[in-house]
Parts: sequence; structure tokens; C-alpha cells
Amino acid sequence: MMTDHQWLMTSQALNTLRKLRKRIQAEFDITLRFSDFDFESHLAALKHRTQDEQSRALIAELEGLRGSPFQTDDEGAPRLYRGRQVLVEEEKKQDIYEMIYGDELALHGGQDKKPDTPVKMYRGRAVSS
Repeated sequence: MMTDHQWLMTSQALNTLRKLRKRIQAEFDITLRFSDFDFESHLAALKHRTQDEQSRALIAELEGLRGSPFQTDDEGAPRLYRGRQVLVEEEKKQDIYEMIYGDELALHGGQDKKPDTPVKMYRGRAVSS
């Protein structure tokens, strides 16, 4: 979580926060305090909870002024490599046949195939383990 609050010191950010504070007070009866330690995580949670499009737009504007999206403590920081976010890939399938045929593996006789266990070799001869 960022502890640098320099983005809050602009007049545009303060005006946007005042507007957002009024809208959040009306919708959720929550008083946002800019001095709270977890102020940014509150904004991240409210971004997902609010039904008001104008509030979402104000939060998006604040994220633009800040330079990064607000995150709750549960989300964690995005993984970065050389300053860019690392994409999270899907779990890869283990077997080449499963990669090719996917869910239709049973139709192609893949259910009977058992993976070969590797044989340990020592100086050209199989060794029992």
C-alpha cells in the first residue's frame, strides 16, 4: 500500500474528494476522513460497493490523479517486473494430449493412457529405486 499522499495536495484532488465525500455520505452514511490510515483501502472497497455511476467516475478520477488504482489490503500489490505489471497466466495443463484435445480427451482414448514413469539410468543401465 502506498503511504505517499502527495497526490492529495492538489486542488483538483481535494475538490474531487469533497464531492465524493458528500455522495458516499448520502449513499452509505459513511464519513470519509482523509487523515485515516486506511483511507485508500476504504475508497477501493467503496469503488466495488457503490451503485452510483458518478461516485465511480469520481473514484476513477482520483485513481488517475494518484497514478495507480486503489486496492484493499486483501488484494495485495500487483506483481511488477521492471516497472510493468506481470500478467497472471492460467494454470497450464500437464499432459500434451490434454493440451491438444482438452475436454474431449476421453473421446480419443486418452483415459486409458497412463503416463510413463521415468527410468533412472546409471552408466547406460536401468537402476531400481
